[in-house]
Amino acid sequence: MIKSELRSLIINILPRFQEKEAFHQRFIDATLEKALAEFYNLVFLRDPLELQRYTYGLGYTVPLPIVLEATTGLYYSNYSIGYSIIPFPDKASGVRRVSTPIQSGASFYPMDNREMDLILSGSYTDTVTAKFGYVPTRTRIEFYNLSPGVIASGVRADVIIPFSNYADDEVVLTPELTSDEGRGLVDRVVELLARVPPVELLENKQLQETKE
Repeated sequence: MIKSELRSLIINILPRFQEKEAFHQRFIDATLEKALAEFYNLVFLRDPLELQRYTYGLGYTVPLPIVLEATTGLYYSNYSIGYSIIPFPDKASGVRRVSTPIQSGASFYPMDNREMDLILSGSYTDTVTAKFGYVPTRTRIEFYNLSPGVIASGVRADVIIPFSNYADDEVVLTPELTSDEGRGLVDRVVELLARVPPVELLENKQLQETKE
């Protein structure tokens, strides 16, 4: 479903006892983001490979450039501006697949930081020229054992992104499954919002937001 339509669906499902909206749009988006992340994790617990169905492609139009960090000697790619990942408790985390722009014999495999440190200290894996390791972090993807050709071409990545990263006119890939109680994503969002007591609105019908 398109992001703006999903938000509109939630707004219109919520009980309304007066003509004023009970929740600010950004609060509804934050609740959708929380619920969607919960459902992605339910998918992961059922079968981690299923997460590939809900990935968002980064670097497909313009490949993600690979940069050398001089202070550490690590090669890395930043996520596209405005994007982040949802973490998961396996090595791939929110980066479910990495590949070169043109499919070739190069293969990327997820690692954790301990494995990266061990391999970088020296081993016979340097003799392998078509298999590369990657470590997802919240801000970037770090690489091991890259060949010059891959460094020059850049990469693309299939990632799981939070609800806030989608544009209003983009399709949000939502899991079809239901929770253990039989509730779907929309039911979960409405349930979370129902727990929040009503707030006082201004006379111009806009929610006044305060910052501490």
